[in-house]
Amino acid sequence: MNAATYTPRELIELAAGACRTLPPPDQLSTLDTQLRAELKRLFPIVEKQAEELPVDNPGRYSRQRALDATRDALDESLDRDAPLSAALLVAELGRRLRDLVAYAEEGSGRG
Repeated sequence: MNAATYTPRELIELAAGACRTLPPPDQLSTLDTQLRAELKRLFPIVEKQAEELPVDNPGRYSRQRALDATRDALDESLDRDAPLSAALLVAELGRRLRDLVAYAEEGSGRG
């Protein structure tokens, strides 16, 4: 599993299932690493979108809420010794990725 690289959509699916069927610690670690990389890649894109929207635009505030939640999730560290806690964090990172992907696609005209 360590060599596997997933698309953002695959990461979202795997993260969503992390609490239903607890993956092994190595898989949780891999998902955590890849989710964080994707979030860090998309964060500045969505941040720029938010900055370009008018101050009174609801889209600006919804993006800012998603960015704040993403920042909070990224501040958490994966505890490999607590599998359920790790799975919950991976699931949260997946939710944050789902939001940022949607905004990034919307901003690129694909969504």
